[in-house]
Parts: sequence; C-alpha cells; structure tokens
Amino acid sequence: MIECWRPETHTFHLRTSEATITLQDVEVIYGLQIDGQVLYRVEPPDMLAYRQELARLTGFEPLQRDMRGRSRLLRSSLHAHLRLVDLQHPIGEATPQAHVDQRARLYLLIIFGGIMFPNTSGADMSIRYLLFIGDLDQLGCYSWGVVVLAYMYRGFDRASMGERLEVAAFIPLLQIWMWTRLRPFQPIAAHPPNDYVAEDMPYARR
Repeated sequence: MIECWRPETHTFHLRTSEATITLQDVEVIYGLQIDGQVLYRVEPPDMLAYRQELARLTGFEPLQRDMRGRSRLLRSSLHAHLRLVDLQHPIGEATPQAHVDQRARLYLLIIFGGIMFPNTSGADMSIRYLLFIGDLDQLGCYSWGVVVLAYMYRGFDRASMGERLEVAAFIPLLQIWMWTRLRPFQPIAAHPPNDYVAEDMPYARR
C-alpha cells in the first residue's frame, strides 16, 4: 500500500481509482473524537521536567539512562515496571482510585507511544502525551482522531519518499480500513457466496 501512496495528494493511487483514509473513517472505525479540543505540542524546558511529570502522574520515575533525548523513554523500562507493579500490587476492589489512575496512565502511554503514534526505532516511545492525560476525565474531549490521521499521513509520506522499511503510523487503522473499503484485501469467509470472485491486488501504475 505504501507503494501506492502519493504524498502530493495524500491518497492511494490504485489501478481503478484513488482512495484515502478520512476523518470519518477514523471516527467510525475506532470511535476517536474528531471535533473536540485541539491537541498542541508544548515542550518543557528540559528532560528532568518530563521525568518529574512522569513520576507525579504515574508513580514511575525512570533512570536517566532509560531516557532518550528530552521526551523519549525506553519501552522496555516501562514494560518492566508495569509487569512488576501488576505482580506486586494487582488492581482490586480495595485499590485506591489514585493508584488505579496511575496504572491507567501507564497503559495509555503504551497505547499512545507504541500503537497510535509509534516511531520507526521500535526501542523507545514518546511521553509527550503526559501533557494530556493528567485529568483522565478530560481525555475523551480532545480531537485524537485528527492527530492520528495527520500523524498517519506524515508516516506514509516519509515512507513513500525515502528508503525506510518501517512505517510510523497507526497500522491497525490502515488494516481495518483496507478490509472494509478494498475488496481484494477483505478476508475470505469460510463459506464465501457463490458469486464471490477473487480479485488481484490493485497495484499503482508507474
């Protein structure tokens, strides 16, 4: 599909027509808000500010060697911390709400930094999203769908114009969109209809 992508128009140039993922697709497929509050990027002055905010909101204070740059964290360190706290302090009915919220923010960081907004390194993840998960009640008020689509377009652009083998984008969204919108990619049912005809993959014309 990346070979079919054209960054000039942000569309897939297929053999029969052009197609692209829209904001409506993002909202319908994953239920992500597209008309909420605007998400914006604000950089704290230094790396220590991110580490302090991470500790305040999640109870996890990483070592300095686990940080990559100002706002990136080794994914392995976060996963190891989560496995430890889940084992030692499992969530139960008697767990204070503050601890439940801290655990939820850790999992949200994994979802944001590792799934919805990944990078091509595969080893670290951004923790800039701490700025938006302090108040969990407000989490659904932001226009996450707009950011996901813009980030996906940028990932497709970079992959199509360079020699990268990895794509930094919300790939599950692309997969489900292909299954629902492009018939050649749809899974074949165990008992397909009698009139079903398999089609070739619609490669882009060169």
